[in-house]
Amino acid sequence: MARRLASLLLFPILGVLGCRSDSPKPAGDDPTRDAPATAPPDKSAGPVASAAAKGPPVTVVIAYGSEKKSWLEEQAKKFEASGVLVAGRPVRIDARAMGSGEAVASILSGELQAHVFSPASGAYISLLNRSWLSAAGHTTPISPAGDPVVLSPLVIATWKPMAEALGWPKKHLGWKDLIKVNSDPKGWGAFGHPEWGPFKLGHTHPEFSNSGLLSILAEAYAGAKKTRDLTMADLGKKPTRDFVASVEKTIVHYGKSTGFFADKMLARGPAYLSAAVLYENLVIESYDPKKTPEFPVVAIYPVEGTFWSDHPYAILDAPWVGAPEREGAQKFLAFLKDKPQQARALELGFRPADTSIPVDSPVDAAHGVDPKQPQTLLDVPDAATLDALLALWRENKKTADVALVFDKSGSMAGRPLSQAKSGAKAFTDSLGDRDEVSLLLFDSKLYPPIGPMQLGPNRKSLGDRIDGVIASGGTALYDATAAAYQTANLRAKSEPGRIHAVVVMTDGKDENSTMTLDVLENKLKSEGGETPVKVFTIAYGEQASGDILGRIAEAAQGTSAKGSVETIVQVYRDMASFF
Repeated sequence: MARRLASLLLFPILGVLGCRSDSPKPAGDDPTRDAPATAPPDKSAGPVASAAAKGPPVTVVIAYGSEKKSWLEEQAKKFEASGVLVAGRPVRIDARAMGSGEAVASILSGELQAHVFSPASGAYISLLNRSWLSAAGHTTPISPAGDPVVLSPLVIATWKPMAEALGWPKKHLGWKDLIKVNSDPKGWGAFGHPEWGPFKLGHTHPEFSNSGLLSILAEAYAGAKKTRDLTMADLGKKPTRDFVASVEKTIVHYGKSTGFFADKMLARGPAYLSAAVLYENLVIESYDPKKTPEFPVVAIYPVEGTFWSDHPYAILDAPWVGAPEREGAQKFLAFLKDKPQQARALELGFRPADTSIPVDSPVDAAHGVDPKQPQTLLDVPDAATLDALLALWRENKKTADVALVFDKSGSMAGRPLSQAKSGAKAFTDSLGDRDEVSLLLFDSKLYPPIGPMQLGPNRKSLGDRIDGVIASGGTALYDATAAAYQTANLRAKSEPGRIHAVVVMTDGKDENSTMTLDVLENKLKSEGGETPVKVFTIAYGEQASGDILGRIAEAAQGTSAKGSVETIVQVYRDMASFF
């Protein structure tokens, strides 16, 4: 089911991307974008701002890509403080950071009545329009193309000592250099650092995330040794397929959020990730004095080429966007494009959309980036080629071996259990046919695992076993997690070429385990090897302790989420993006 949802969100974008003859360019490449749009003085922070407000605020809801959270939310507060009025009423900005795909789905369902959509990539504007027009009763697009407000290239973020071991900064590095580390049996030992172990890469899931899709597209271009006009024939050639497979073998796990990899990479250090595909501004953010990574991070602009993230701001043509909201949104756009705000974007690590502002610090070597890069921009091929690219990726992605640990305690009875079953099946539906899953049920005791089974021929039978679960008993969370982890660890040692993980869902606190939380944490921290098993946890309902489940996930370098009866299916779908 989740796989079908991902297809609904992604495949409309493929046709749109296919219609583009060029990759996104900096605003300066388009002469119509050279001059910043500035709000007239008498309508912004001048005399109007000092006028007495009359009536309730005009609230402008903005769904935006989280990569620009630091800049946009700061500017929203500044804009509100300036006292801008619409028809004598103050303007308030309700800015909501969310995944671009999530925003599209929420707008289309009517759950989110956003007035402005500002994703990381303009491609998602076209996705929204295509899906909107396919719905009954819609004859005109919901969104204009929008104006880019900031720019940031896609880069491979790497720890500085590791980049230096590969020849950086004298050598212009690329995907092929990363493959050299992974393909050598000695790993980093072949470059004088056996203590670093194997090369470990992270990028987002290409069926959930723009940066993931562009990552595998860049890999395919590198394998084909081209920068434009990638074709289906290129994807069918052995060198291209082998190159993509070689890069994907280095993946630790996938994910839905580019920001997730940035945060976890900095917090967990080189033992967790050697490199991650991020946006340039996230590399610059890593130099914030409040963040103390183990080593500095630098940006590699692949010599084979990369893409721009153009962050458009589009005021929607939707029934819920009234004249006051439209005017408020237009004034905020003018505010964002004015020089002081564009200069502030530069301070926070973005390339300004206003190209009259020189690119200066912190877009510099002192912050791990190169203002003269990227030198080579890649071309986006047509929809059929991208469809073939995704098929190629599915055939060569790093497969997953997941232990699904499912709480069937008596407190789950009724709708909570029914929704949890739906979520678990949505999770397995999203995995590939080559992935393997074990189902481990627990209440006050543990039950023999069902599986592992390859999903291709066993998807329905696994779903039937999930449907047959009956709620009863208490909760032995720690014992169940430890047992699943121990089995997964043994499998990881025998099959190191897979993503090995434990996904745990519970609706309550542990009350029946023989093992304590401290002992479980120590076990998870100490028993990981060259292919450590990641543990992902889901706190289901108000009785589940998010803090405890967060500690369990962090001990095994996974992540934790919280769900309710209303959201558990979506939480499971989001969790599936890691695989």
